[in-house]
Amino acid sequence: MRGRLADAALARLPAPALSLLAGLRGERRILIRLDESSVWVRWDAPGPDVVRALLQAPGAEFFEPAGDGWRRCGRLIHASGVPGDGFVPLESVLLPASSAQAIPVPALPAAVAFSLVPFTAPQPTSALFCSTADLAAWADMSPQRSIEQLSGAQSGGSVLVMGHQLPTIPGRRFWGERLLLPLGFGPRPDLPESTLLDALEVPGDCLAIATQAAHEIVPLNAFAPLTRASVRLGAA
Repeated sequence: MRGRLADAALARLPAPALSLLAGLRGERRILIRLDESSVWVRWDAPGPDVVRALLQAPGAEFFEPAGDGWRRCGRLIHASGVPGDGFVPLESVLLPASSAQAIPVPALPAAVAFSLVPFTAPQPTSALFCSTADLAAWADMSPQRSIEQLSGAQSGGSVLVMGHQLPTIPGRRFWGERLLLPLGFGPRPDLPESTLLDALEVPGDCLAIATQAAHEIVPLNAFAPLTRASVRLGAA
């Protein structure tokens, strides 16, 4: 199983793909919630048998617990829109295994995979992913002008800070404008940022954070100018 799915305990997939779980129908630890065109599947971690079955579903998304919420496996930002209730046992809605048929999996077109490789050329740091507590401690000791030249987007107890003079506090640092890459790494293929954003299907009103595991999209309107008060409130 892929390492980034080791902590998966929730998945969203097309509703017809629920039949892939026919062989696990008797497992009471598996709960589901049916929406209009998709189904949410939740199980007690670890669930390698569930993940192996659901990997066959086209477009399946996997989530792992993150504090009091969820995030997509291998990512940094908390996911929104994940339901917390309405789940029922799998066996209450799925036909017996003898009546269920797995959906066919369409072949994927050949594509060049996007990845990160060591990158020696110096790049200016443009973003910092850190804890709200560390940011608040820094803000309490910093001039107001140093705080107000930054913007941030909060996700749970973490915050993505952007600006030209970032705080010297613990965290993960990135370079780039709308495609944020970890310091010390560059993109493969080595193409202009605009080309990579198009290939990754990042909307014009969003930016993307790339890690070794995956990339995630953050709306630009999630960022707001920082103030000492807003930083303290975010860490409360």
